[in-house]
Amino acid sequence: MANNSDSVSLTEFSELLCADETGADLGKVGRKFVQSMLLGISRSRSVNLTDISRGLEEKIRLHATHKRLSRNLEDPELTANIGDQLLNLGAEQIGPDTLLIIHVCELHKKYARKIEFLSKSEDTPDAGFKVCEILASEPESGSYFPMLAHIWSNQIPGFVSDEDEIRKAVRRVQIATGNNGMFCIDDHSLDFETLRPLMMDSRLNFISLVQDRDLELVHKGEHCTISKLLEQTETRYGKILYKLVPEGTLAVSKMDMDLFVHVGAAGIKLDSCDRPLSFIALKTESSYLGQNLTPILTSKTNLRSRKSLMGLMDRFLSMQDIVETHQTLRDSFNPANFRVLTYNRLQLLMTLLEAVIHYEVSVQRGFMIRDQRFAAKPHDGEFDRTYLLPKTDYVATADRV
Repeated sequence: MANNSDSVSLTEFSELLCADETGADLGKVGRKFVQSMLLGISRSRSVNLTDISRGLEEKIRLHATHKRLSRNLEDPELTANIGDQLLNLGAEQIGPDTLLIIHVCELHKKYARKIEFLSKSEDTPDAGFKVCEILASEPESGSYFPMLAHIWSNQIPGFVSDEDEIRKAVRRVQIATGNNGMFCIDDHSLDFETLRPLMMDSRLNFISLVQDRDLELVHKGEHCTISKLLEQTETRYGKILYKLVPEGTLAVSKMDMDLFVHVGAAGIKLDSCDRPLSFIALKTESSYLGQNLTPILTSKTNLRSRKSLMGLMDRFLSMQDIVETHQTLRDSFNPANFRVLTYNRLQLLMTLLEAVIHYEVSVQRGFMIRDQRFAAKPHDGEFDRTYLLPKTDYVATADRV
């Protein structure tokens, strides 16, 4: 789809989502509704029904358009059909090395009281909903696309836990892709323990940073902690990378930091599972911050060559570039500004937003991953650096700026 459909319009994409092969006959009304919502969301850059209605510029009263859209949003079957079709379109593009990033965000509704199933928690002053998104990106493609968006709160019927809702989303993608792709846990919004039960599944391919350094592993038949294995693992493969650090993190302005990155791997098992896994020790050294050690677990085994191990690390280090690109695009629609009162309407609204994003990044290809946090060469631009640029490089960089 992404490679062959550059000329497909949003209206034609809408027809594709409503195609008969989805297993449901949406009829003329359903097809018009989906087309209207996709066009309205794209034009208005909003999920607010008033903004969407205004963006459609229909030759009827704005209130009438708003009422029609709101009424048709109350359709759980349509949510399932559109969601499944989006998932199937994405699954066609998934290969064995495709990153499938599991990312969680929240929609806060600070002053809302009447929205159905709004979350309730003493730990969270802002009520709202959680969203699990799974983002797919082919290695070195410079692009990505969303596979699905699963939304819930702790008040929905049948709620067990946030972890259970996330696992449901992962299972849907796993089934649709036929176990293709490599699931990657966004450690900024999740931790390894959240999805640990899924990692026991011998069919699920994954890679994840591990925050608990006291976690026990089995290495060569002996129990040891992650901390101990970090120290023992030989990091035989290395290279220089340049990390662009955002302003306010290490300095007032942006900083480009040179790093010596070296990695090593060891075969392990989790204490409660016989599945063979790999432990990766990722070590970074810089004159500015000294040495840092990061433990990573993956289902990939036999990581014995530079190509296999460094290639896997390059994909892992690209994760935050993809997440941040998606956040920027998604937030441009201000998703927390929704004004629907039922959970069914909210689910369909967010599914249609995901469809618009899928179209813009995968079909229209109008939004690419441009800023790489880790790069093999110094980043272009005027900012602080922890290294000296050769004079010729400095002049060239200044000219580009």
